[in-house]
Parts: sequence; structure tokens; C-alpha cells
Amino acid sequence: MDLVGGIALVVAVGVAGQVAARALRVPSILLLLVLGLLVGPVLGWLDPDEVFGDALFPLVSMAVGLLLFEESLKLDFRRLRGGARRPVLGLVTTGALVTGLGATAIAYLFLDVTWGRAAVIGAILIVSGPTVVGPLLAIIRPRQPVESVLAFEGIFIDPIGATVALAVANVVLHAEPVSLFETGGWGLLVGVVAAALLVILIRFGRVPRETEVVLAFAFALGAYAIAEGVHDEAGLFATTALGAVLANQRVARTEPLHEFGTHIGLLLIGALFVVLSARIDLDALARYALPTIGIVALLVLVLRPVVAAVSTLGTELRWSDRAMIGWMAPRGIVAASTASVFALRFEDAGEPFPQLVPVVFGVVLLTAIVYGFTGGPAATLFGVRSSERERLDDDGLPILDRST
Repeated sequence: MDLVGGIALVVAVGVAGQVAARALRVPSILLLLVLGLLVGPVLGWLDPDEVFGDALFPLVSMAVGLLLFEESLKLDFRRLRGGARRPVLGLVTTGALVTGLGATAIAYLFLDVTWGRAAVIGAILIVSGPTVVGPLLAIIRPRQPVESVLAFEGIFIDPIGATVALAVANVVLHAEPVSLFETGGWGLLVGVVAAALLVILIRFGRVPRETEVVLAFAFALGAYAIAEGVHDEAGLFATTALGAVLANQRVARTEPLHEFGTHIGLLLIGALFVVLSARIDLDALARYALPTIGIVALLVLVLRPVVAAVSTLGTELRWSDRAMIGWMAPRGIVAASTASVFALRFEDAGEPFPQLVPVVFGVVLLTAIVYGFTGGPAATLFGVRSSERERLDDDGLPILDRST
């Protein structure tokens, strides 16, 4: 298949998967994974390496950078208040640390890899993701503040986990902490400068409101490209910093930028996940199936409950709320996409990492299935299901409990 036909197929399948998933009220990642496998290794209609050639790695990496920009636009700390604040802060700090360390140990236990490579997998598995959590919460409908805690954990943890994973992968690949500091430093600098320029343009440049989204898209692409040009692998740091600064600055109003995720973000998620799942080796997926099942079992039954218990210790949450939080930690598109990006980087460095993609994709698929089927019964069992739908804010996120 030629380039034009490949792009058209990727976009068509990605959009169809997103539309169908919303109509069926299921996590889009499940349908996109199935559709990607179908058009890729099953039917052989799409071979991303053949279609995109040497451009595959930079295109995937840039798409991940744009997704992290979209995710970090949600990191508005003003929205994190009330009864959900302490639990969320615990989950994205102490919880992220315990998850990363625990997942590293679990990966090392089940896979024949070095501690460094196990740490890369463990860091990637820190992330959760609103693209999976959101649809599950819409179906489960837990009461407040459980819904807010889970929703905001998914929003905050994605850029945090991806940044940690990027740092760990850099250390494992280059074995030079200085390289990591240079990479992160240049990326953060470029992202902050780009954010400042964009804010000035929006505040003082009389930018039409209807063009702010495409302008932000251009700035995100530009920041990624400039950061990569200054220092290899700094682009992801730049786009994450750009989004986080825009979300928390108070100089210019940037409400239209939230449309980024509604339109461009959905298109990127669909296309990216189809491309990545089409590259999966079914033999590798089957070869690592048993270790992946073991990893998921410990993640779900042991690690997540421990993380929730430690992270929410001393909060005002009831035991039933804490139990429900301990039974909800699916992985999403950021975990899958960062795994694919890092796998390509390991291949490019001449150090293949064959376990990375099939194991992480397996974890994404299995956790979505496990929590999708058991989330509702668990909420009923713990008595945390709400009797009516909680009020949502303009971005479709739960309004936090402000009574405490």
C-alpha cells in the first residue's frame, strides 16, 4: 500500500473506532486495538513500516508529544481542591513511586530482562489515562469523591508517568545521567519559552479566538521540533512543559485550547493506536502471553490495592472509597504509545527490546477488560455507586466536592 492509501486507511479506521466506541460506551482503546490488529497482522492490509518507512519513528514520537501536550493542558491545579485533593496528590506522588518500583520488580520477576529494562516497563506502567478511565467511570458511575479522585488521577498521572519513563529510558540507553539532565533541561526551556510566546500572542496579539486551537497546535509542533533539533529526545519534555505552563498561567484566557483534545486529540489517538497495534507481532504477543497475565494479576490484585492504601492513608475517604480506588487502574494510550516509541528508540540504538511492546500492549488490553467487566460489580459491592449522575464541568470532568 502506498503512503496516501495508508494514511487514508489509518485515519478512517481510527475515526470509525472512536465513533463506534462512544456509541457502544466502551473504552475506545479496546476497539482500536482490535481494529489495528485486524487491518495489520491479521488481514495484512496495513504495514506501517512499509508505508511510512524511515519516517515512522519521528512521526510516532511527534504524535506522542502532541498527546502529552493535550494531556498536560488538563493539569490545572486550581481544579484540584476539596475532598479529592489529598488522595489525588498522594496517588500521583507516593502512589506513582510505589507503582513504578512495584511494577519494575514484577516485570523483573516474570520477564528475562535486566533491572534497567524492567525499570523502563515499570515506569511506563505508572500511567493510567483518562481515555480509558473516563468511559469506565461513565458506565460505573461511582459517587463523589471517588469519581473525582479516579478521573483526576488519570489526568495528572499520564504526563508524570511518561516523563519518568522517558527519563528512565534515557538512562538505560545512554547510561549517562548528564544526558538526561541536558535532555530534560533543554526540553523544559523550549516548552516554557514557547508557552510564554503563545500567551503573549493570545493576550496582546489580538489572536481571533477561533484560531487559538490551531495556533497552539502549531506551537506544540514547533516546540517539539526545536527541542529535538537542540537535543535528541527533548521534544516530549518540551510539549509536556508547554501544556502544563499554559494550564496554570493566569495572564491569558486559554479555554478554547481544551477543544484540542476533543478534535485533534481524538484524531491522534485513533490514528496512532491503529498504527501501533498494526505493528504488533502476533507471535510475540502469544509468546509473552503467560508472563503478561502474571504481571497483570499482580498489578491488579496486589500492587494497586497497596498503592491505593498507602496513597490515601490519613485522608477523609471511607474504607469503601479507598477499596474502590484500589480496584481501578487501567492503562491507556499513553502507556501503549510511549512503549512503542521507546521500542523504536532501542531498535535505532542497536539494542532491541522485544518484550516491551507485546507486554505493555497486553497489560493495556487485559487491564481494560478486567476493570471493564468488574468495575460495576465492584462499585456495587463496595456501596459506592451513585444513584444519579454527578454534575460535570465544561470539559466533561466531575466537579470536585468542595465541602471539605
